[in-house]
Amino acid sequence: MDFSIKTTLGISSLVLCTHLPAKASDVVYAPAFCAPEHLTLVVTNKTSEPQRVWTQVRFEDEIQEMHHDIEPKSKVSLRGSEFLATKMGFSLKSWNKNTLQITASCENSPSIPLSDLTSSQVSHWLPSSVKTVKIHLLNLFLKSNKVKLKAFSRASVLIEEKELTLEKYYDTSSLKWTLPSEIARIEIEGQERLNSVLFYDQQGEEKISPALALKPVSLPADAKKTYFLVSTKESRPDEAFVIALEDTQMIATAREQIRNPQLEKIVVAGIELGHGGFNRAFLARDKSPYSWSVNRVDAFADFAHIDCDGSPDLTEERLLQKMNEGGRICFWRYRVVKELTFQEVSSGKLKP
Repeated sequence: MDFSIKTTLGISSLVLCTHLPAKASDVVYAPAFCAPEHLTLVVTNKTSEPQRVWTQVRFEDEIQEMHHDIEPKSKVSLRGSEFLATKMGFSLKSWNKNTLQITASCENSPSIPLSDLTSSQVSHWLPSSVKTVKIHLLNLFLKSNKVKLKAFSRASVLIEEKELTLEKYYDTSSLKWTLPSEIARIEIEGQERLNSVLFYDQQGEEKISPALALKPVSLPADAKKTYFLVSTKESRPDEAFVIALEDTQMIATAREQIRNPQLEKIVVAGIELGHGGFNRAFLARDKSPYSWSVNRVDAFADFAHIDCDGSPDLTEERLLQKMNEGGRICFWRYRVVKELTFQEVSSGKLKP
């Protein structure tokens, strides 16, 4: 294990990370559910190759990262106090997808498999006889995020509901919720991206209920606009995002790229905060809406400056820095690959 390199990535370091190859990576999230001195992470390398994981802690417009190397077919334990100064939410990033399993535990608490789910709508399912749950919600949006909690019986009858607001980026809201009768599931619906951990008590033993995104979040796409999927041309691409066009010449140019893929045009565009009613991680497991969207396409270009290169997920990960840099994207490896219907954009379900 090597955790000797510790870096702080702020606005000035965005160029360093965005011109790296835009390969897919995994990011998992951990709400602040215990103090650093009580927190233990276990990182397991499932592969026959050495792997690396980064702890990521956010301080306003900076991300402090520390890397750890894991030998093939082995595991390491990390104490929260090695990278956290206080109780706070954080993330961990592995450069290669599906290579690491990461769990977190507090003293006298069950081990929690950390999740990459960022959907704003998830469900937690519960066994019989449960009336009390403990919920930890991590805000993954740059601004405040309103959240609704609903508790249902086994007959799908609403027992009780709550509303709360996650005020700041990467803030955790924790609550203990005791219901008047047995509950079968808790549904969590946020306005924007979030991550949740839920504990329940069963016969005196604390257990975990994982979050499940049962269907893609429905988005209020504008039926008057024309939508296109932008992704890499690999046989099994990992990331994609959506652009919305109204200009007839821009639409014609985008369609021409689909008919003639050899044109190899880069989408040069400006972005703004919020999914805009249409932008989501279409190829992700939960098809979560992004926290950003393209608000103008400046050009379909043959070349673009390296400063705005990157990928959709990397833009999400470094969104504050990207916005502070002027909010421009020009992902070198990404091309217009498919025209989308209004229904596909709204539902998150691509037709064959």
